[in-house]
Amino acid sequence: MKIFYYDIALNIPLRRCFTYKSRERLVKGSRVKVSFGSKKVLGIVVRRIIKLDPSIKKDSIKEAIAIDKYSCYEKPLFNSAVWASKYYHHPIGEVFFSFIPTVLRKDSTKTIIPFGKTSDYLINEDDKFFNLNKEQENAVQNLSKIKGFNPALLYGVTGSGKTEVYLRLAEEKIKKGESIIILVPEINLTPQLINRIKNRFTGEIGVFHSSITPKKRYETWLKSKFGEIKIVVGTRSSVLLPLKNLGLIILDEEHDQSYRQSEGFKFSARDLAIKRSQLEKVPLLLGSATPSLQTLKLISENKFSKHEILKRIDGKKPPKIITLDINHSKLVAGIAEESMLAIKQTIKNGEQVLIFINRRGFAPLFECESCGWVANCSSCDSNLVYHKARNRLICHKCESAFNVSKKCPECSSKELKAYGLGTEKVEEALRLEFRKTPIIRVDHDSTRKKGAIEKIYSDIHKSDEAILIGTQMLTKSHDFPKVTMCIILNADNGLISPEINAIEKISQQLIQVSGRAGRNNNVAKVILQTRYPNDLNLKKIKTGNYHIIADQCLKDNKLKSLPPFSSICILRCTSPNSSNCMKFLNKVSNLLCEKNKIEIIGPLPSIPSKIKGNSRFHIVLNTSSKAYLNKVLIFLTEEFYRWPETKKVRWTFDIDPYDMS
Repeated sequence: MKIFYYDIALNIPLRRCFTYKSRERLVKGSRVKVSFGSKKVLGIVVRRIIKLDPSIKKDSIKEAIAIDKYSCYEKPLFNSAVWASKYYHHPIGEVFFSFIPTVLRKDSTKTIIPFGKTSDYLINEDDKFFNLNKEQENAVQNLSKIKGFNPALLYGVTGSGKTEVYLRLAEEKIKKGESIIILVPEINLTPQLINRIKNRFTGEIGVFHSSITPKKRYETWLKSKFGEIKIVVGTRSSVLLPLKNLGLIILDEEHDQSYRQSEGFKFSARDLAIKRSQLEKVPLLLGSATPSLQTLKLISENKFSKHEILKRIDGKKPPKIITLDINHSKLVAGIAEESMLAIKQTIKNGEQVLIFINRRGFAPLFECESCGWVANCSSCDSNLVYHKARNRLICHKCESAFNVSKKCPECSSKELKAYGLGTEKVEEALRLEFRKTPIIRVDHDSTRKKGAIEKIYSDIHKSDEAILIGTQMLTKSHDFPKVTMCIILNADNGLISPEINAIEKISQQLIQVSGRAGRNNNVAKVILQTRYPNDLNLKKIKTGNYHIIADQCLKDNKLKSLPPFSSICILRCTSPNSSNCMKFLNKVSNLLCEKNKIEIIGPLPSIPSKIKGNSRFHIVLNTSSKAYLNKVLIFLTEEFYRWPETKKVRWTFDIDPYDMS
């Protein structure tokens, strides 16, 4: 009997595959059950070994048992996952297991088989109750002509009707029997988009993200693979969903940081979507009112095409931002008197107000007035945030919750007070001022329960006058037609941040916030409270013209050799003992200091410097060439296997990081 040998990838943090044998041919990309140590684990078949290494004893090779006759990864998806492992320098097994449903990662009794009958899709013509404007028509016509890999940006100001363009393009693909995947940055964006799609198409619409049950994700994955559903909406985890006869990938809000996974396998769904589009030779459409600098650079190099919708569907321009100097203003829960008067007038007119403050909880500081003691997390270098609704002190880094002290643990004083501002505090103050007005809070706490976000959206749309209070999740792609006033609190931190991409971040955020107002032919106002009214960057943001800000950021970054004109990797290191981190990173720095093509910054303590009991440090590696950076990281990885210091730390590479701290 012939024996076949294979490289098998396991879901473990080791940068290698393992050799197993089989009495039958195994399908590349399929799941197998193998023995690893004393355990039975699942693996993915990576390649058949034609010539076995002579140093390996055949008798010692364990057997791999096939589970499925179908592959988890057909060729383009398999190659996309392999590319991701190499590009992000992450263990191949963890990459493969990141993009299959949890059920298939853990349960060998669950198999890959067709689920049921194919869903039929019909187009509801009655849902197209308005005609496209000229810019939308041009966008649909031009984007429809794109064949194969030719990434395009749909630059549309907020409220310009980008979603309708997506629907028209999806309609054309469905008529051809092709499938579509639409990626969104946040789970909370899926209900509104799903409703739009269901109004347009009969037939099952797939949903794939971490908040739906493992069983439902498994079913959606199977139906996608066997062509039983053709339209799927999902977050970053669905970027490699195996859709049959894929015709189009749409990535909405392409600039959004939520497409970056910051824990475990650190990857960008945006960049992985680009690679998938290239390997599958299908069109990719990126949509945004505030495109990333990386995308704008690729457009300037004629690598991406650009299609514009510069007017809102009501024909008006988005509202400009009015700055309000609050240096000498009396504030109530962070809201100036002038802002409060504007809120009252808006409510009196029967309209809605959106108040943006990017900080959840009641107050970020809980302190003793007598001795200055501050409530800190015992596991993290982080202040505990007071959450009044739960009467708990919560760490926003590890989510540990603690009882609220009645006496100071240091001096036994009862003079304990909460300082600072969060969504709960703003909500409480406004409830006292507007007792008869619906006040709706939208943040991580208010939306965590199943069905909560759907109920919130229903309440918003059913109300006439109302006050919406929320963090950044309230600002992304949402359509609130009755909002005519936006008030922005605590934006100054973004203006004075030392991060290299701070201005790009804050300008995107503020323009997105302002875009929530006046989306139904209303005269809208956006008030930004600030203590820096003469800030040069703020004056540019006030114009609402994102390209002015982006062009300046691109010029500055080019002069300073910063992304997207250079390639950055952050080598992150954690250990219970901070000295272990410093020894490891100093050795890395000394090893690379003689290389003249790379800039090394650090070692530096990360922010926060401790999470879950582990100290955190990093160094930044900046090169002009992605290829050279890749060579350096391969060299470092090989070195790390030989270093005794490596055994005392956990290290990861963060390629193209969004968060530089």
